[in-house]
Amino acid sequence: MDLKVALVTGGNRGLGLACVRLLAELGYIALLGARDVDCGRTESERLRTYGLTVRSVRLDIADASSVTDCFREIDESFGRLDVLINNAGIYLESACTFSEIDEKTLLDSINVNTLGAWRTCKAAAPLMIRQRFGRIVNVSTGWASLAEMSGNAAAYRISKTALNAVTRVAAADLIDKGDIKVNSVCPGWVRTRMGGLNGETAPDDAARDVIWAAMLGSDGPTGGFFKNREPIAW
Repeated sequence: MDLKVALVTGGNRGLGLACVRLLAELGYIALLGARDVDCGRTESERLRTYGLTVRSVRLDIADASSVTDCFREIDESFGRLDVLINNAGIYLESACTFSEIDEKTLLDSINVNTLGAWRTCKAAAPLMIRQRFGRIVNVSTGWASLAEMSGNAAAYRISKTALNAVTRVAAADLIDKGDIKVNSVCPGWVRTRMGGLNGETAPDDAARDVIWAAMLGSDGPTGGFFKNREPIAW
């Protein structure tokens, strides 16, 4: 298989951009999905100066029509998709405790963090089923673990816990349709614009663990939740 294609959502900065670069370094045609077209184009052009094969694609995971258009373009341009990294997400800092969040904050969080990944997983599935191969990695968080759930950052936690459910359901649905694996990865507290400057993990280090899940062999796990490449409690 000479042609390998990977898509990273929210790929124009932070962890997503680090994932794009690592995938391109591994020989993939790395598609940098970005809602901000100009920013995505700028970062793609910068990475191409290093000899990497990177292409910017417009993708707003909160908009169903944008997702449909993006995956249609991928199919028409390449006819395949080997890796999907669902990295795009939001953390609305006004979403504090359960009693403090309002309905709009919760719905906005779910629309991006949960339904956004559901949209892209559903759009990627036919391509992966057709080629009987694929790797989907949903970037989650330890705050989504029901085993260690608390009340702060309620909208973020609820939406990311639901993302983990998307992982489990998609993995179970696709398990008999080829060598297709769907896993959640907690990258830790990453130093990004969303994570803040006090994050414990550099984007490049966190990206390596995300890409590890994208490179799993045929005997690797599916439907799992991982941190530092080890299973963690749902």
